Amino acid sequence: MKEFILNNAEAQMVDRYAIDTLGIPGIELMQRAGSFISMKAKKILKHVPGSHVAIFCGAGNNGGDGFVAARQLSEWGVTVIIWLAGAPEKIAGDALHFFKKCVDKPIRIISIVEQTDLPTVKQIAESDLIIDALLGTGFKGEVRGIIRQLIELINASKCPVISVDIPSGVSGDTAQTGGVAVQATRTVTMGFLKRGLMFQPGKRLAGDIVLADLKYPLQSFKVLEHETYLIEKQIILNRIPAIFDDTYKHQQGKVLIFAGSTGMTGAAYLVSQAALRSGAGLVISAVPAGLNPVMEIKTTETLTLPLPESKFGTFCPNSLPAARDRIDWSDVIVFGPGVSSNDEVRDFGIDLLQSVIKPIIMDADGLRVFHGNLDLINKINDLIITPHLGEFAMLSGYKIADIKANIIDIAREFVLEHPCTLVLKGAPTIVVSPDGEVGVNSSGNPGLATGGTGDVLTGLIAGLRAQKMTSFDAAISAVFIHGLAGDLGRNDYGIRGLIAGDLLTYIPGILKEYEKVQ
Repeated sequence: MKEFILNNAEAQMVDRYAIDTLGIPGIELMQRAGSFISMKAKKILKHVPGSHVAIFCGAGNNGGDGFVAARQLSEWGVTVIIWLAGAPEKIAGDALHFFKKCVDKPIRIISIVEQTDLPTVKQIAESDLIIDALLGTGFKGEVRGIIRQLIELINASKCPVISVDIPSGVSGDTAQTGGVAVQATRTVTMGFLKRGLMFQPGKRLAGDIVLADLKYPLQSFKVLEHETYLIEKQIILNRIPAIFDDTYKHQQGKVLIFAGSTGMTGAAYLVSQAALRSGAGLVISAVPAGLNPVMEIKTTETLTLPLPESKFGTFCPNSLPAARDRIDWSDVIVFGPGVSSNDEVRDFGIDLLQSVIKPIIMDADGLRVFHGNLDLINKINDLIITPHLGEFAMLSGYKIADIKANIIDIAREFVLEHPCTLVLKGAPTIVVSPDGEVGVNSSGNPGLATGGTGDVLTGLIAGLRAQKMTSFDAAISAVFIHGLAGDLGRNDYGIRGLIAGDLLTYIPGILKEYEKVQ
């Protein structure tokens, strides 16, 4: 089953459908959630009988999960204190049901209504574990008053912290904080992943993220208008096609890459090598003629195609006629890595897009053809674009800060208006299909923040697309494999020592795990 990633409105829809339509009692879901928390707490505590746990609860459903955990931990012999933010009279619904069960147990409950009710850091620090059940995913705005002070006290205690669903103070929609938020050791999130746990700073504040299976039927997620889910091994397992035992190089796909300019030969090299390493049968690197001697030396398996160039050593409109035969020959075309940003390159790119009816991948400087010209995207039948946040901001007109705060909705809105497969590179990278399906990558690390790694990703996408995968399947598979190569490289080289060319050595081993021969 996919690990769905939901915003607050979607989470409420799924909950309401499960409860109202499928008939799953809300009280049962809360019991499962709280039991999962207590089990995770039990694993952290060295000595369950005799341990001390402080549970900070709000009056809502998040606090209700905390009440369930409090009762179970108490039954196991844990000394439990519930610090209740507010008066008990504010608790209602399913949360009230479980609060009443705590009243009947040997659990100390302290209501915090006034400043004088606040605990001291020393009191909290005596705990073996803190459970944060103050605020849920629906939190918005600024954290104020008693709640803010409690969060500051929790962080100051230096105790291990389990947050329920999401660290208090983090928005479930945006991953942004309301000025202050709990720094959790572990976050137990309920039923499905939350957007606020996937992006920064929410992801960093969450610590280790554990998904609690509340046994929502798959049917519960049918209410979602568009799916958003985690890209992981299971997702791409059956998307990479089998290789027939009588295959040959032309059947494995032919990739034509327009890349490079003076000083940027490395981009052309990396994208071509990645396309080959992904399994493409033939790859041609089309380069400005002055770069051809360099490419002939750097590459062995890649063919080269020297083209007429501008006086700046870049592609120009005269490059296109000389490439016509190879364009017709190819299965997939790449344009952009290292091509530079001058006007002649842009003119060449526009002419290229308007003259081919083939899958095409636009990357890096190639994306400049769409600046002030987004309608061009709508005229291309099968397009993959691979901007990073800065490039996407220039394309979409949004500020980078606004994109970060609402990345999934903005990216989806862009694609639904300008149909393409969007690979929006970042931490994490997201991939959006032309119909609005979104995959959020689970692999990768900061070692990928170095020049050339994007060229490797583009080559991977191109090579997989040439092997008759759909553009979306090729993109999400390449993004995951690329990130996983970075994770393996981090183990050997560290974050600082990893460079783009290192990724090429790990890709074959990763792909080997997916190889099927027919």
